[in-house]
Amino acid sequence: MEELAAATKNFSSDLIIGEGSFGYVYKATLSNGVTVAIKKLDPNAFQGLREFRAEMETLGKLRHDNIVKILGFCSSGLDRVLIYEFIERGSLDQLMYDEGQENSVDGLLNWHTRKKIVRGIANGLAYLHGLDTPIIHRDIKASNVLLDQNFNAHISDFGLARQIQESRSHVSTQVAGTMGYMPPEYREGNTAATVVADVYSFGILMIEIATQNRPSWPVKLEGKAIGLVEWARRMGI
Repeated sequence: MEELAAATKNFSSDLIIGEGSFGYVYKATLSNGVTVAIKKLDPNAFQGLREFRAEMETLGKLRHDNIVKILGFCSSGLDRVLIYEFIERGSLDQLMYDEGQENSVDGLLNWHTRKKIVRGIANGLAYLHGLDTPIIHRDIKASNVLLDQNFNAHISDFGLARQIQESRSHVSTQVAGTMGYMPPEYREGNTAATVVADVYSFGILMIEIATQNRPSWPVKLEGKAIGLVEWARRMGI
């Protein structure tokens, strides 16, 4: 833990590059010169320990070009730290919405790049769902997709992920995910985690990538403000 504290200048806020479920993510350079991303879980988070174990156990056995790689972990006292490969461009959310980014269709996020990102996310999800014991991510959204220098997509943040055991099609669980990306049946009390829920979130994310409009933002159509999903339906998407 001492080396990780030194590499992050004692987890300085100046080195924060993102925020995952139940913790901040820091950019750090280890003593061997390797740059990594370090997630330090909030020790006061109610679900922190369970999410730490879920992410450690899930990511530790996954190997796919479109899934972020975990390089190690550290548990010392109340501190829980996960170490990941560093993905250069940060999250898709940052690229689409942060001021100063060349994020228009004529800039970095041209249509070819957007299609490449969507294909990468789809490949990563297909891998997770196609495992002998399928894994449901449960929080597919723009801030959980990291982009490398070549705009290859890497699905990240598996703190809410769950496995579906053989002979079962779903996992009974509490509501998890992010408003705007969660399937409508969640609002009706059906909180079972299924691959279908991941696919729904992916569909919302595809529309968001195409329109560069957050799911929570209203869309104007014929002078009226409507939700992104309703807009997509009316447009025949």
